[in-house]
Amino acid sequence: MQGFVAVRRPGAVISISIALLFLSTMSLAQAAERIMVVLDGSGSMWGQIDGKPKLEIARETLREVLQSVPRTTELGLIAYGHREKGNCDDIELIVAPAQGTSAQIISEVDGLKFLGKTPLTAAVTMAATELRYTEDKATVVLITDGIETCDADVCLAGESLEAQGVDFTAHVVGFGLSEEEGQQVACLAENTGGQYFSANDADSLVLAMTETITETIPEQSATLEAPDTAPAGSEIEVVWTGPENKNDYIAIAEVDSEKGKYIRYAPTRRGSPATLIMPDKTGIFELRYVVSGSNNILASREIELTEVEATLDAVESAAAGSEIKVSWTGPDHKNDYIAIAEVGAEEGKYLRYVYTRRGSPAELTMPDGTGSYELRYVVGQSKRTLASREIELTDVEATLDAPETAFTASKLKVDWTGPDNKNDYIAIAESGAAEGKYSSYAYTRNGSPATINLPDATGSYELRYVVGQSKRTLASREITLTAVEATLKVLNTPVPGGKIQVEWTGPGYNNDFITIVEKGSPEGSYNKYAYTRNGAIVEFEVPRALGTFEVRYLLGKSKRTLAMVEVELRVASASVSVNSPVAAGSVVEVTWTGPKNSEDYIEIVASGAAANATALSAARTAQGSPLSLFAPDSTGDYEVRYKMRDSGKVLARTPLKVE
Repeated sequence: MQGFVAVRRPGAVISISIALLFLSTMSLAQAAERIMVVLDGSGSMWGQIDGKPKLEIARETLREVLQSVPRTTELGLIAYGHREKGNCDDIELIVAPAQGTSAQIISEVDGLKFLGKTPLTAAVTMAATELRYTEDKATVVLITDGIETCDADVCLAGESLEAQGVDFTAHVVGFGLSEEEGQQVACLAENTGGQYFSANDADSLVLAMTETITETIPEQSATLEAPDTAPAGSEIEVVWTGPENKNDYIAIAEVDSEKGKYIRYAPTRRGSPATLIMPDKTGIFELRYVVSGSNNILASREIELTEVEATLDAVESAAAGSEIKVSWTGPDHKNDYIAIAEVGAEEGKYLRYVYTRRGSPAELTMPDGTGSYELRYVVGQSKRTLASREIELTDVEATLDAPETAFTASKLKVDWTGPDNKNDYIAIAESGAAEGKYSSYAYTRNGSPATINLPDATGSYELRYVVGQSKRTLASREITLTAVEATLKVLNTPVPGGKIQVEWTGPGYNNDFITIVEKGSPEGSYNKYAYTRNGAIVEFEVPRALGTFEVRYLLGKSKRTLAMVEVELRVASASVSVNSPVAAGSVVEVTWTGPKNSEDYIEIVASGAAANATALSAARTAQGSPLSLFAPDSTGDYEVRYKMRDSGKVLARTPLKVE
């Protein structure tokens, strides 16, 4: 029987792979090849070969091989026996034939259940119909581990499909079938001009399949154009032609290395020319066009990689932690870099580096240490040193000048000298604090003197010049922080919802503020407030509540209370009295009592006037009691009122008759 190979079972995985590989390579012969995979989902697929369920072998093989199917192939999936036991109608089109369905088919197969019977004849017929086999070229690949179990004649079906089809072919993979069972399904392939593959003997099957593919499938070809020589580690362009299957690639490999072995590669999907980085080695290598999945080499050509050189030019000595310029020449490959390392350090080890792509000279920061070091030109790909030279790093010094004492939470100016390396800073820390620890700092790049925000705590501290790179202290001096004080004086009698006027003394640091809170509120609490930067007398609203409150001076940075006075918020009251009647236009003397808030005033208005009526005559309560007003020029009935400026509320009134 042509195409039938029957030997031992351990060849199962190889046989399925070759059969599906036949599927993938066959589809390269023509654009838009239409293929339907028919998969046995019957319960017998739980049987094992070499201790592994056949269904798992089928899943793994499909997952591997379908990834290499060309994207122009219209691929579909039908399964049978996967939903119900004992149902010969259990056949389902799971994935309709379309381009780019490999991933979907793999996912669907991974989720299949294997339960029922083997209606393979009806399944193949459905597949042919879905492929429109009477109108177009159609190929079916049947994977089965059993013979027909639903009273159908698969051989007769093959003859019918062949006779009615335009160009119909069925290939059959007999999965773990005996020779006799294989013969019962092989006729489907024979009657349609296809191939039968038995998962029994790997070596014989590989030989048979290779000969069949060689005779049946037009040979794929590719070409490569590239330089004959290139510097080691360089990037070259390879102009190529080829089938451009999904995941094909252009590679560079050692000469005579086996298929699938490479040093570096570029996918063909990125187009031609391919950009390929050469290995950082010298000698003869091989450029290859490789077919993904099979790893077949369609084209190859040799390329010689030549040695590259580099030079370094820099000062012989430099200050520790400083930045120096290193002039260099070299290949400037992607990710090459100029580094500084300890003398004798192994390849690829460094303390600091800068990429050559930033140009020459390279600006390189030295480590914060003294002694002999080594500048290196390093190939980024291999970490190989192309050039090196020694450099001596010398110690650096710094000084600090500042007062011996300062107020807590204040700003302090510190004069300094020092290397001013990138990220060096002047800091204040608790006395004896570990290197690199600080309460506040200012970068030296902002110039001398540096302005430091001092902590809001008293005691002994240390000013430090710190090397930003290593956190090493170059210079230090002690400073004592002393307490700062403040006072508060309420200038008026505030009423709920009104405004309070507060006169203050204190440090007046940026963002310090005066606020009012309920008595006993936690430290840092605040309601309405006014910044001390607004002046020595500030004004702000008080809560609309009665009771005892606290006016507080708070440091803006720490929210610590420097000073506090209590204030009682009560319902406001006032009184006014005049001698009535008075002559028109005469002076009226008014005796009054009241809150005496800023800009409260005593006014004369028409009798019964609204609270917001315009005053006919008025004077601020700041003038004291008694105060004088001019009586209206017209005779009639009026009233004298005490009116609050912030709320517009009238607290007291008395009648006034003008004659």
